[in-house]
Amino acid sequence: MPDLRPVVEPEQVLTLLQQHFKEPINNLKTREGGQVAHTFAFQANGQEYILRFNDSNHMPISFAKEAVLSQSIASSHIPFPPVVQAGKWRGLYFAISQKVPGQMLTELPIQEVMSLLPEVITILDAIHHINVSQSKNYGIFDGQGLAPYSDWRSSLLQVKEEEQDWNYFGKWHVLFEQTFLERKLFDDIFARMVELLDYCPAERYLVHGDYNFRNILAHEGKITGVVDWINAQYGDFVYDIAGLDFWLPGLNMGERCLHYYQEHHIHIPFYNERLLCYECYIMLIAMRFFAKKGDEQAYQWICQRMQQLSQRQV
Repeated sequence: MPDLRPVVEPEQVLTLLQQHFKEPINNLKTREGGQVAHTFAFQANGQEYILRFNDSNHMPISFAKEAVLSQSIASSHIPFPPVVQAGKWRGLYFAISQKVPGQMLTELPIQEVMSLLPEVITILDAIHHINVSQSKNYGIFDGQGLAPYSDWRSSLLQVKEEEQDWNYFGKWHVLFEQTFLERKLFDDIFARMVELLDYCPAERYLVHGDYNFRNILAHEGKITGVVDWINAQYGDFVYDIAGLDFWLPGLNMGERCLHYYQEHHIHIPFYNERLLCYECYIMLIAMRFFAKKGDEQAYQWICQRMQQLSQRQV
């Protein structure tokens, strides 16, 4: 299957940038990024910037939400790279933000990563303390801060439903017949998630939605940036912890975060049940994603991770 990131040539990028910068554009180069965003780095007037593109046909939630978030996060201690421009161009969403010094945690030696884990957890807790009282509803919100679901449970149950044709997954049930996506396994994990949903609260927090080591930057022993808020949503803050715990099984992030809350005398009811519930959800999303992408090796890793989690006591 073709790369999920939109194809954008450097010449096209220069055309866009020249519309937003009076100064000459220097050192334009492709930068390693996430699974769906095509990322570039460049300089203008002595300042370094990051430019990201998402396919509007696959990612209907635009980068404009990051510009909105930057206003509410600016006064916090969360390292949020300022977004200087966001919009739509030639059928693609784009965002230009100031570049912060540092590398993704995935690029750092494991010893340095381990030393940064306390700060990783502290910043995540700060994200969850951002005031969301001026908004309402649940799930991934748009550039105006509007979320589509009246309750948290509904936002999770939609993972089994087909989506609009313009969305990335679209009418994805065909993957059960055309790819290695296993219907019975999918249904079993979904059923387990539904069982655990009864333990999940209705409180609303700001949730990053994709808080992982590819989206956390560090420099000289300090976290310098938390990026890629395209999946930011309103819901249970334990969802972010589940993402860390699911994708980093060797680091026991679920236990590390629980220890952090215990040290701060914060009791989290049904913590293990909520953690496993959201890991089931993440697993379902990942199964669909890797099946559509055609990455059977990654899909098999998901299945193995499922077997590990099935042995967890709740």
